[in-house]
Amino acid sequence: MKNLHDVWSKRLHSYSIEVQNYLKYIFTGHIAVVLLFALGAAGYAYSDWVQNVPQDFPAAWLLALIFGVMLAYSPPSTLLKEADMVYFLPLESKLDEFLKPALRWSFLSQLYLPVIAFIVSLPMVNAIYGLETSYLIGFPLLLMIIKWWNIQLEFFYRKAFAGNGAWLDRLVRFAMTAAFTFLYVENLILFAAFFLFFMIVYGKWVQNRAAGLPFPYEHFVRLEENRMLRFYQFANYFTDVPQIKGKIKARRWLNWIYKFVGKQPKDAHYYLVWRTFIRSDELFYLWIRLTLLSIAGALLIPFTIAAAVFAGALAFATAIQLWQGLNQTQHFRMDNLFPLSEFSRQQAVWKLIAVLQVLQSILAAVVVLFTGAPLTAGILFVTILVVSVATLAFAKNKQKK
Repeated sequence: MKNLHDVWSKRLHSYSIEVQNYLKYIFTGHIAVVLLFALGAAGYAYSDWVQNVPQDFPAAWLLALIFGVMLAYSPPSTLLKEADMVYFLPLESKLDEFLKPALRWSFLSQLYLPVIAFIVSLPMVNAIYGLETSYLIGFPLLLMIIKWWNIQLEFFYRKAFAGNGAWLDRLVRFAMTAAFTFLYVENLILFAAFFLFFMIVYGKWVQNRAAGLPFPYEHFVRLEENRMLRFYQFANYFTDVPQIKGKIKARRWLNWIYKFVGKQPKDAHYYLVWRTFIRSDELFYLWIRLTLLSIAGALLIPFTIAAAVFAGALAFATAIQLWQGLNQTQHFRMDNLFPLSEFSRQQAVWKLIAVLQVLQSILAAVVVLFTGAPLTAGILFVTILVVSVATLAFAKNKQKK
């Protein structure tokens, strides 16, 4: 490599290829269907709510919270590796050739969430405050500038203090960003400009503290490793990731479930898939998460049709991912040691998922019943069951082919 800029370019290219390889397994056809239904249900509920939004709704406070979090959370993506602590050390005077494009990449890769939040907020802002040119043009430009300011400040703060007190710095930047957003949305421009001045002063102070200090390689390498670990953990929900080893827990507090399985030879597969589901972190927590999301959607979405669509999409996601996880595992299974081929493992998996989905439908329906909406509870119960059974039938037929 001629210089560190070339090192960054090559490393970014390798990183992009690796991420794309995992994304093609994450955003598969059935996930696209789930996202379509979920976004459709959310969009329908949001559009109906906006038409009847009360004028005293605290939109400015809500936007201040959302943009404050999105802009203040700005970890730099440096793509540094452990070996760089040795090989980059003699090149520290030229390290800007590597870090400047890294900060630009951090800015661009994190900008999409504030942009989406701004676009989604437009109907609400229009219904309460009206859309003025200063908001449509000036506000998004200021958001991008503040996001760049947050990226720079988090990097310099971590450099100055080697990561110590990073959350305190984020809290300070969150308070400033949230206050600016609130005042700008409320059209208090002079007060918003006052906070911009404080943001500039704070930024200069942090940059001065970082000036001339040696670069804390170990901290930034660990920060990058943790960032990639979170991505691998997310991707591991959809496909096997070599960098992540699946965690197994006994969960003895659920041993009572095995008493209902049966002790006949025909129940061997059913017993094994139950143990696989209960002991596997990926499968167990997948069902817990999606069930809780289904219950939350049933409580928070005020429209029966939208809530049913949302619950149906999550039921589809639950059933298809459990089916794939239990049938397509590459790990060693105990049934490989015994002559159990005459008994269908697929049938055992089908039966297990059916039980879990009945439980999911009951939980969602019971929670809604407590809100005094028996019709909605019944529709959710039937929707989750029908979607789950249809998904299992489709998956079973597809696997036979």
